Amino acid sequence: MFGSVHKKFRFDPFELSSWERVLRRGNEVLPLGSRALDILIYLADRPGEVIAKQELIDHVWSDVTVEEGSLRVHVAAIRKALGDGQFGNRYIANIKGRGYSFVGTVGQLGGGTEGRNGKFRHQGRLPVRPIMMIGRETVVSEVSRKLRNVRFVTLLGPGGIGKTTIALAVGRTAAEEFGGNVYFADLESLTDPRHVTGAVATSLGLALKSKDPGLELVDLVRSRKLLIILDNCEHVIETVALLAEQLYQQTEQVYLLTTSRELLKVEGEHCYWVLPLDFPPDGSEQTANAVLRFPAVQLFVRRVAARAGSVVLTDEEAPYVAEMCRKLDGMPLAIELAAGQVAALGLKNTISRLVSRLELLKLSHRTAVRRHRTLKATLDWSYDLLSDGERIVFRRVAPFVGHFTLDGARHVAGELGAGAEEIFDAIAGLVEKSLITRIGEARAQYRLLDTTRAYALGKLEEHAEVDVVFRQHVEYVAGYLESQRAGLLAPLKVESTSTHSSQLGNIRAALEWSFGPNGDDEIATRLAAASTQRFLELSLLIECRVWAERAITRLGDQHKNSRREMEIYASLSLALMHSEGSSELVRMAFSRALDVAAMQGDFAYELRILSGLFMYSHWIMDIRGATDIAVRSKKLALKTGDPDDMALAEAMLAASDHLLGNHLAAQLHCELGLRYLASGPRFRTEQYLFHYTSFLLVGMARSLLYRGLLDQSLEYAKLAIEEGEKSGHPATFCRSLALIVPVFLTMADTRRSDQYIAELSDLSAAHSLKPYCAIATGLRGQWLLLQNNLLDAISLLKRALEELHAQRQEMLNMDFACDLAAALMKIGEHEQALRLVLNAIDVQQRVGKFLHMPALFRMKGLILASRSAEDYCEAEASLLSAIDWAKRQSATLFELKAATDLAELLLKQDRVAEAYKCLNAALDRTPGGIVSPDHARALQTLNQLRSSIKAVG
Repeated sequence: MFGSVHKKFRFDPFELSSWERVLRRGNEVLPLGSRALDILIYLADRPGEVIAKQELIDHVWSDVTVEEGSLRVHVAAIRKALGDGQFGNRYIANIKGRGYSFVGTVGQLGGGTEGRNGKFRHQGRLPVRPIMMIGRETVVSEVSRKLRNVRFVTLLGPGGIGKTTIALAVGRTAAEEFGGNVYFADLESLTDPRHVTGAVATSLGLALKSKDPGLELVDLVRSRKLLIILDNCEHVIETVALLAEQLYQQTEQVYLLTTSRELLKVEGEHCYWVLPLDFPPDGSEQTANAVLRFPAVQLFVRRVAARAGSVVLTDEEAPYVAEMCRKLDGMPLAIELAAGQVAALGLKNTISRLVSRLELLKLSHRTAVRRHRTLKATLDWSYDLLSDGERIVFRRVAPFVGHFTLDGARHVAGELGAGAEEIFDAIAGLVEKSLITRIGEARAQYRLLDTTRAYALGKLEEHAEVDVVFRQHVEYVAGYLESQRAGLLAPLKVESTSTHSSQLGNIRAALEWSFGPNGDDEIATRLAAASTQRFLELSLLIECRVWAERAITRLGDQHKNSRREMEIYASLSLALMHSEGSSELVRMAFSRALDVAAMQGDFAYELRILSGLFMYSHWIMDIRGATDIAVRSKKLALKTGDPDDMALAEAMLAASDHLLGNHLAAQLHCELGLRYLASGPRFRTEQYLFHYTSFLLVGMARSLLYRGLLDQSLEYAKLAIEEGEKSGHPATFCRSLALIVPVFLTMADTRRSDQYIAELSDLSAAHSLKPYCAIATGLRGQWLLLQNNLLDAISLLKRALEELHAQRQEMLNMDFACDLAAALMKIGEHEQALRLVLNAIDVQQRVGKFLHMPALFRMKGLILASRSAEDYCEAEASLLSAIDWAKRQSATLFELKAATDLAELLLKQDRVAEAYKCLNAALDRTPGGIVSPDHARALQTLNQLRSSIKAVG
């Protein structure tokens, strides 16, 4: 299958010969079929590469058509022969969705006959060194194509990125095209630029004799077609640039491939940026199969296997490997060095050591070239080539974690003596020398790789500038966040969220330093006030709470009744409420923030705090308190005259009326609020963390549901979910889902309700939103009740009620209590169900929350009717109370439910005419539109009553 190229491979304890076509273990020849041998030879010849299944089939069965099953059968035979998977040994991996890869450590043995192309593979002009190249196949193809088209390409990137490996691979790929005339000149060891041309000539097998070696070299190669690879040019770049330009301008068939940490900047040069290997992003799937799709992880596993023998990456280890590759920024050299540590110390120990900057820089490989033996040596090589100004700026941008801007660099480095222009020039130079990475074009940002930042911090310590520079960094971050306050009033767009997230590293680093031993209370509390709002926007509630609580203990008397105190308490109250539930601490924090806002005379901020306090009162069912806050908010909104503020106030009034059971009034407030939003510029949702647009839409959906306008309710339900998701706030989206899922449950839409409950459960768990986790549990219990899974429904509903009670969160607990009572009734636990309902009625009447009265009295009637015929009279009275409550509230849907139950009860007592009159009247008051399960049941019962009346005469 391989022409006349004969090879021997060794992967302990096996030896594979393509010439003899045998697989041996020691002196034993292992039985393996012809097709299986073809597959094994093909895979072993390309270790580490993922070979597509179709490519294997086309290669091995080129003369026939076979199914993929045939390939699987032969791969299984190979694995059996190799004992693949036994004692932790792995040789062939199935990369899901891609193909097969030989993952054992392969060495080629001498002997065998070279084929037609053999001389090009073993010219000796390219270094004969093992090449571990993973994930660079596309790069090699692109560079080869570019080189063929333009003749002169520079591979650009930081030390350890893999430029030399790629250049050698391109050289080997091009060997046949150049008739073997591919030459490699490693310039690393040169210390005198005058020796560059001589070194290049020596690699070409030429001896230069004239006083102008450059011209002589050009004359000697002018008529030849060849490829010259100039490796490690940065420390002798001026001389290399001059020579490369001469070779490019004065020849027609000399091709140049250079590797450097900065551009040569001469005619004909085309740059190819070498990027790090792809690694699993944070938050992605972290199973072994998932992370092994990324080249960084593949390289890591291969290098560990080379040191420690065959390894199999497990699902348990996969997240640690992914974290390591992220920490090392996908840098091949860093990954290879870390793999050596893992082979000696184990995975978890190595990761914990990499947290230390000094341990990171010590990663070593004794047999590597000098500049690559440690990460520190690699970075020393680059640092020594910097100008004095570049060195100053390089170490002073070390406090930045993640992205930073030119303005940030100017602020942190400029206060110590350097001017803005000098700093900008230094940043440009550091980008050119591959020590800083530029991100984006329109709005340029910059980044230090984590390994480079660790090195820069060391230089900052050497020059005793740590505290001075870190203070400058803290002041810059605080100023940046304060300058963004006006922007917080605008809608939070996706790109804004991305920008805010990219600054989190800097915010966290600044907070750690300012609250540390070298910070002070003034800068710490200033930064906390500015940063906690950002944490709220990104739903990082636990972090928001931690820093707010730490700041409160350090505010001191000088900031009593200040805006700073107000902002910190406001952030703390919102973070506590969403993450822990509605405790008394939440009320105290809100009250303190509200008092200060009133003293400050800041109506807008007072309204923001009132909206949070309203949510608190709404959750704990303090109906009177919530109503008072809504009225106060309306008065403040009238003072500001802002349509957004008016919409917010109407949203609060609508929610209050909804809880009171005033569904018509609630609907009118929602409609008015939506008109305010449509009347002016786009609303500013982020000012309050009370996304009143989605809240108004939720209010419309629920009010219309209770009134029986189901088709309109469904339309608003879909809009509310869309708006909640668009908000960018997990808490807002969770609230929308929690309040809208009951609409779909009412319609018995099990598919969509199942989907939304799962989404609520996942989102609330991911963001530590405990109240919404409990609500998701209760909604799942209601969903199971629809499936008639009574025991599991009871278990989940009880758990949800217990958790919500512990968190003082009452948002949907009456819904859950009604359904729990229904489930208990169905399994014969009438007394327990009745106690639950009677207690709920008593509590609702005491707090003035009348929303659930129709449902509770209905459930009481159903339990009594189910318990005994002796209770029919009392059951009838309860159902009539439910109908009366529903009529007063314009809750037509609940009137229909109770009227249907009453009609069925009367029918059992042969009171057919009364039953017909009651149910027919309720159906007449029911709006047209979608027929829900409740409508269907009512119509079925009415038809049954009609039949009974006809039968009677």
